Amino acid sequence: MRVLITGATGFVGRHIVKLLEVQGHKLALLVRDNNVALSLKNSNTVVIQNDLSTLDAAKTPIKKFNPEVCIHLAWAGIPDYSQQTSRLNLNLSIDFLDFILDSTECNKIIISGSCWEYGTEQGACNESDIIVIKNYFTWAKHALNQYLSIKCAEKGIILNWFRLFFVYGPGQREGSLIPTLIKSISESKVPPVKSPMNKNDFVYVGDVAKTFAAAVVANLLSGVYNLGSGKSTSVYEICRIIEMQLLGTSILSKNVMDNMEQTEIVDFWGDMGKTINGLNIQDNTLLNEGIKLHIHSTNTVINS
Repeated sequence: MRVLITGATGFVGRHIVKLLEVQGHKLALLVRDNNVALSLKNSNTVVIQNDLSTLDAAKTPIKKFNPEVCIHLAWAGIPDYSQQTSRLNLNLSIDFLDFILDSTECNKIIISGSCWEYGTEQGACNESDIIVIKNYFTWAKHALNQYLSIKCAEKGIILNWFRLFFVYGPGQREGSLIPTLIKSISESKVPPVKSPMNKNDFVYVGDVAKTFAAAVVANLLSGVYNLGSGKSTSVYEICRIIEMQLLGTSILSKNVMDNMEQTEIVDFWGDMGKTINGLNIQDNTLLNEGIKLHIHSTNTVINS
């Protein structure tokens, strides 16, 4: 399968690229940093050194590649969720995907959405839930989904929109929660956590990659699909797991609880029934194992 990928050198993108290459797909990576992309590619992979803001320069090689599937992950500026950045990403995404739909033989679009589109902080998130827009980022993501739903339906193109929950694993940005906890605990410092009882749905990046790869070849109907673990876990529990693996204790984690500034205010997770049924997903990575893999990737010594 010929698959065009934007955001291929990002946290999630790198894992998807590696898996699709192993599976034998022919890939085209639309990237800004050619050096990083070259470290990912194999003989079946084409690198197109342009980003969405320089689309005109990329049109000829994209047409030549003529993707059958497009995976759109690119979203510049994260963690900048401002009005300006959100509008820019929305406009660039529309222009890019208009070109793909109008000028290539692509028959499937797969996009990374966000669990924040739901606008909820409590309970299970179901794809049929009413959307509550609370910021410019979720407005931009939801607007893109609505636009593409109309255009893809008009053209008979499959649109799979995956709402990602809290993805973690090797290669994650240093300022994110789990990398911050690993760094603090490895240095025997109490992690800087104000709301340890907040609960989120943490999903291992390898499982996200497997889901995207499955969607490339599956006969999955157009629509929104949750991509999480299907359950919530507290920040305190994450701290405890990391500390037990690194130090064999839970002393620092208990100190986090003692220093708590807020009671539990967040506890939501993705209802995974639709995704599991649609893609026949099995054997997702358990949290303990995923965190161990994440720690190993940082070359931090695990307690034996």
